[in-house]
Amino acid sequence: MSNIPKSRTDGRLRDGLWIKQLPSGYTPTQIVRWLSKIAFPKPISEEDIPTFETNLENLCILMRLQMVTFPFENTPMHYTSHRTMDISPEAVFQRLVVEGKGCYCFGLNQLFLQMIRGLGYRAYSGAGRINEEPPNAPVIFLSFVHMVIFVQPDENSNITYLVDATGGGTGLTRPILLADGQMVMGATSTETHTLIRTTRSDSSLEPSLGSCENAKVEWHLIVRHQKNSDGPPTERTMYSFIEDEFYPTDYTTANIAVYTKQSGLFWENVVCSKSFWLSDVEMLELMGEDCEEECKNVPPSRRFMGRLGMEGNIVRRHIGSRSDVIRVMNTEAERADALRDIFGIDITQDDLAFMKGRAPAFEGFPKTLENM
Repeated sequence: MSNIPKSRTDGRLRDGLWIKQLPSGYTPTQIVRWLSKIAFPKPISEEDIPTFETNLENLCILMRLQMVTFPFENTPMHYTSHRTMDISPEAVFQRLVVEGKGCYCFGLNQLFLQMIRGLGYRAYSGAGRINEEPPNAPVIFLSFVHMVIFVQPDENSNITYLVDATGGGTGLTRPILLADGQMVMGATSTETHTLIRTTRSDSSLEPSLGSCENAKVEWHLIVRHQKNSDGPPTERTMYSFIEDEFYPTDYTTANIAVYTKQSGLFWENVVCSKSFWLSDVEMLELMGEDCEEECKNVPPSRRFMGRLGMEGNIVRRHIGSRSDVIRVMNTEAERADALRDIFGIDITQDDLAFMKGRAPAFEGFPKTLENM
């Protein structure tokens, strides 16, 4: 009998594992406040929580509503005296739900995990390795510095979905079945995300002794963008991940590593991005005039999304394959204005002083990055 494992296409965790129902770290009052903050379409009271419909459709709606509500950002690293990122549950709730600001993956996905647990979903968190290389380039993975979520939305099934409710970069915009080759649409029809079960070339593991093959022990999330109708799509591996469960201590340690590492994306940049809903007109422009009826009153689970992104000293508005520069910043005051006006993050005049000496500070910053 062969020891080589079967292809993972059934949408289940390894060995057919089930996820336990666990309590939330947040109270019913906090859960209801979060639902109100993200504008869940149906009013939910504390008394309604035990009967909340924990299905895939609602999971998708919750994920996408969170993404258009809270920005993916790291401003506390640069505009506070402590220059850290507090991902404790109460600090995350205060910053996001109460103040309307954002965080990066540890805070955003932790909030989402605890909220959906409170609504009755069976879920746990895992970790991934980010690939910082550009599209169509060989991957180079970081350590486990990304948080992901696994959810079994059907109470009578162990069919499992990967969820990443951060809205950072060109990440997932809806749950994706944990199955080799599974593909879902991204923000618009010009973007797709695909899961593949694969291996690392430097792995020490093989499926059977002497097989001389590397074992497929990890997953890759791949994003593809169709830049124009004639050319091939660009392709990039966003991150790899495994199915092991990770815990608060793991994320606390990884978080410290991220905000203290004196190089890389978060140290060298003020990172801020946020998703937004496309209007009916914008959807029609992407889909074509033949789809006019389809573009009316589209629900949150299926509406196209755009992304706002701060990149160096510019802010771009991304819709499908089109990117428009909507703000150029040359001073800290101008960047603070952009953070407030576009992303809803208020940086006080006193807090601007904490940027002095930091890598992203505007001293000596190039006049514009528009042509880079």
